[in-house]
Amino acid sequence: MPGNEPYIHSSRIRFTHTDPAGYVFFPRYFEKFQAAVEDWFNIELGVDYAGIVLNRGVGLPTAHTECNFMKPCRLGEILELSLRLTKVGSTSLTVEFFGSVAKEQRLHGRSVLVFINLKDGTPVPIPQDLRQKLEIYQAQY
Repeated sequence: MPGNEPYIHSSRIRFTHTDPAGYVFFPRYFEKFQAAVEDWFNIELGVDYAGIVLNRGVGLPTAHTECNFMKPCRLGEILELSLRLTKVGSTSLTVEFFGSVAKEQRLHGRSVLVFINLKDGTPVPIPQDLRQKLEIYQAQY
């Protein structure tokens, strides 16, 4: 796994993310959380996120999410979401997001993702190959 810091997902705040005043409309942050998780799987963990869903038949819906907003983000800014894995359970994982613009903290969020069987929606154990990568990442950061 690359780097010596937690994974950082950078994205520009676009017009489609904002309200008429040019501030990010709050539900868009949760979309950015999902994008950060998918890219974290693909880039940092080296696991094809789409492959988990499409090939393994395992989904990772968000069971709980929360966010504290310290300062709004505006159109044109670059939001950096640092992703920290805080818990690996038997069927779920918890990630924290620390969002900043130009090193100024703007938000702190947390999400619990549950591994489910896509056929019936029941929780399933985290696949062993993925669990190993998650535990390594968690130990590093």
